[in-house]
Amino acid sequence: MRNSIITALVLAIIAIGWVVSGQFSSDGAGPVADGAPAATDGARAREPMQVRVADLEAVMRVERVDVTGRTQASRTVEIRAETDGQVRELLRQRGDNVAKGAPIARLRIDDRAAKLAEAKAKLLQRQLEFDAANALKKKGFRSETEVAASQARLDAARAVVEQMKIGIARTTFRAPFAGLIDSGHVELGDYVRVGDIAVTVVDLDPILVVGNVSERQINSLYEGMAGIAQLIDGSERDGVIRFVATVADPATRTYRVELEIPNPNGTIRDGITAELKIPVSEVDAHLVTPSTLTLNDDGVVGVKVVTPDNIVAFRPVEIIADEPDGIWLGGLPRSIRLITVGQELVFDGQRVKPVLGRAQILGSDST
Repeated sequence: MRNSIITALVLAIIAIGWVVSGQFSSDGAGPVADGAPAATDGARAREPMQVRVADLEAVMRVERVDVTGRTQASRTVEIRAETDGQVRELLRQRGDNVAKGAPIARLRIDDRAAKLAEAKAKLLQRQLEFDAANALKKKGFRSETEVAASQARLDAARAVVEQMKIGIARTTFRAPFAGLIDSGHVELGDYVRVGDIAVTVVDLDPILVVGNVSERQINSLYEGMAGIAQLIDGSERDGVIRFVATVADPATRTYRVELEIPNPNGTIRDGITAELKIPVSEVDAHLVTPSTLTLNDDGVVGVKVVTPDNIVAFRPVEIIADEPDGIWLGGLPRSIRLITVGQELVFDGQRVKPVLGRAQILGSDST
């Protein structure tokens, strides 16, 4: 019994000594082991955050109004019959070029020539009567009223002759301007009445490129501005705006714009799809990726740049254009050091360590 008590006391003393020795060991060695990592974390906290940057220079960008439109003849006229008659001669066919005043078709004159001859004979008679009445008046054998009546009959005879000449002239359809016969609506032997369409003539030189511009862009356009028309085959033609509508299309709320371009050989056809490109201004702009955009506390869109003192600065921007290669920004200084990666991790006024090219951003796994 005595031996068991002694053995228990010895084991208890050994256990207490082991526990006490472990406590002192952890108190002394712990700060030394943990001291190095703590010092490293403190140094890292004091080191400026790295951000990836790109040095950008503004380029002169031409702002344009781009509109999809179509080509259209500068003039299109439907020549209509001014008198009744049967078509006796077709002098031009569809697709033919015609000069101004050139005859295109003729109607039968019928009895118009005979009526003209009759009218001329009547005119000769009235002229003789007037001359005789005027001679007798000078001798005192005719009154003023008789001479005036003779003069009236002479004038009426002249008018009839002129009417007959006009009626005969109307039997010939002539081109109102130099152009191309687009379509013919009559054939040999057809009978036409007043108002019937005989032929359509178009003027393709110059030719128009017509588009519709939105109400946001219309105020930047005016007649006389230079523009470019890009045709469906990729070719470009220079032109001048000849018309800008002042009244919007009620259906689309857009405004018609016409660009006039030369077409001396008639190679540009009516109805071809074309792109209107009208330069309206020139501005300094930077091309960046959309991911560089950020917002400040007031919700203003901008970018973050690094100043020469390596301080982050927020710069509001104006988005000028959005293209497949990126977005064009205005409102920035000509030369900037743009933060391309890490802009969301830093704040305005913070000191950073800029790194050109690929740089690891602390706190982020991306490079």
